[in-house]
This record gives sequence, structure tokens and C-alpha cells, in this order.
Amino acid sequence: MKKLIFLLLLFCTVIQLSAQTKYEYETKISFEKVPEKARLFVSEIIQSKKVKWYKEQSNNAISFEAKTKFKGKKYSIEFDKNGNIQDVEIDKKWNDLPEITQQNIQKSLNSTFKKHKIRKIQIQFSGEEKDLINYFNSDIKNNITIKYEIVLKGKTNSGKHLYEFLFNQNGQLESTSKIVFRNTDNIEF
Repeated sequence: MKKLIFLLLLFCTVIQLSAQTKYEYETKISFEKVPEKARLFVSEIIQSKKVKWYKEQSNNAISFEAKTKFKGKKYSIEFDKNGNIQDVEIDKKWNDLPEITQQNIQKSLNSTFKKHKIRKIQIQFSGEEKDLINYFNSDIKNNITIKYEIVLKGKTNSGKHLYEFLFNQNGQLESTSKIVFRNTDNIEF
């Protein structure tokens, strides 16, 4: 019975992996082409003069993204096409994650892939604009949702592919997307 449940869960995971594909195309844009609401939000939480702006077109939306380094950390702040905040992401290392979160993520990845190599980990903060501003200026965590976005190269029966996983704060899988893009389409710093 346990084997049957395990096989069913594995089958559902494989279906989930093949069902969602994420297409991305980023282009650098000037400060003036960014919605004012987005520019003001970034200036409220980060005091950096070197913010690079990008317009991202994916399979389901157009968004704007600010990328910068601040206090030794890489930030990526994403907005919808109207300048409304979607999330703030900060690059992290595997060892920065809580141990129980690491264990839960590792179990999920091991059950999905024959082999995998993590390329990027980001902690993702989302919530209302005022709550995010309070968090980044005063470390007040009221109404802030924390998740982990992991980009990895994974090997399955269908071959090697690039994937993006989203885990909740406890390391439980929330979504999986197969990433399809040319290396020159996505600009990283």
C-alpha cells in the first residue's frame, strides 16, 4: 500500500512538472519607462543609486523588475504592468535556509529528480505595499508572506531541464514550472 501511494505521488509530481511551462523574455529599459508607483516603492525600501530596470514578458503577463545590490545583497523587486508590487526577492545561499525547510525541500527534490543542481535560491517576500515597506525599514513582519524560489537544473526520465520551484516558508512545494528561454533573453547581474 505504501508503494502504491508513493508511486501515485511521484506520478502526480511528474504530471505537474510537465504541465506548466514558464517562458521569459527580459529587456533593459530606462528609468523613465517604469511606472512611477514602482519607482517610488523602490526608493522607499532601498537607498541605492544603481538600480537597473527591466521589462519582462512571460507567457501570462508583462511586468517590471528592479535589480540592485544593497548592503551586500542582491535584490529583485517585481511589479505588475501598472506598477503594483508583486514581490521582493533577495538572493540566498542554501545554508541560509532554516534546517527543517532545507530537509523538506530536499525530500521533494529527491523524489522528483534522479539528479539536480541548484542554480539560484531567493527568499521571496510578498504582502501589501505598506507592510513590505514596514518590514524592510523596521523589520516588522506583520502580514508578510515568506516563500523560497529555487531555480535548478534537474534530470528526469524525459531528460535535463531547467525548473523553477516555489516552496512555502516550511519547505512545502507550492508550484513548479519548466523554464524555457535562451540564455541571452534573461539578463542577470
